[in-house]
Amino acid sequence: MNDFPKMMWVSQNTLRFAFSEEISQESFLLVQHFNRFIRKFLQHQIIETVAGYYTITVYLKGRQHVSYEKLLEQWQHYQIETMNGSHLIGRELTVPICYDEEFALDMERVMEHTKLSYEEVVSLHSGRSYAVHLVGFLPGFPYLGELDSRLHVPRLQKPRKLVDASSVGIGGRQTGIYPIDSPGGWNIIGRTPHRLFDVKNNEPTLFQTGDSVTFYAITKQEFYNMNQERV
Repeated sequence: MNDFPKMMWVSQNTLRFAFSEEISQESFLLVQHFNRFIRKFLQHQIIETVAGYYTITVYLKGRQHVSYEKLLEQWQHYQIETMNGSHLIGRELTVPICYDEEFALDMERVMEHTKLSYEEVVSLHSGRSYAVHLVGFLPGFPYLGELDSRLHVPRLQKPRKLVDASSVGIGGRQTGIYPIDSPGGWNIIGRTPHRLFDVKNNEPTLFQTGDSVTFYAITKQEFYNMNQERV
C-alpha cells in the first residue's frame, strides 16, 4: 500500500487526504497514524479531522495555506519516529455474545454458505481480535475488521425492515453490532447484552475508532442475566 496520500481541496476550508482504496488492517493502521500526524502537524489550523477507511478529511479554521511538499517531508520523519515498532494506543474491549438460535437469525444461511458447523462459526467469529475501523451508519455502529476469510458471506439481498438493537452481524470482510433498532442487511449471528448507544452517558457510544475488540460466547441464560443487570 502507498504510504503517501493524495491531497485535494474539498472546499475553501476542507482538505481531504486519500490513500489507496483498500480495506485492510495495514490500511487502517496507516490512516490512524496519518490522522494523528495531521492533527499534530496542523494543530493550530484545524477544527477537527474525520478518518475513514482510506481517507482523512480535515476541517480548517478558514482558508489556510498548506504546503503538500512540506507535509510529506514531515510525514516521512513522523513515520520513522513513531510507526516502526509502535502500536496505536486504543482501548481493549471484551464483549460477550450470545450465539443462541433465538438471536442468530441468519446462522443457518451462514453455515450453508461457508460449509462450516455452528461450533466452527462461533469459534472463528470469537477467536480473534478486531479493530474498530469506523463508527458510523448509525450512532455507535462499529465497523470491525478483519473477519476471518472463512466467514465472508454476502449481505442479505433484501435487508430486514427491523434488526433489534445489540444484534451482531457479519457481511463481507467485516462484523458489526447494531446499536439501535433499525433496518439492516447484515447476516445476524448473535446478540450482546451490552448497550452500544446511550445519550445519558458522558460517552454515549461504547466503541471508538482505534479500539481493539474481542468477543466471547455466553449462554442464553447468561445473556438474560447480564441484560437484566444493565436495566
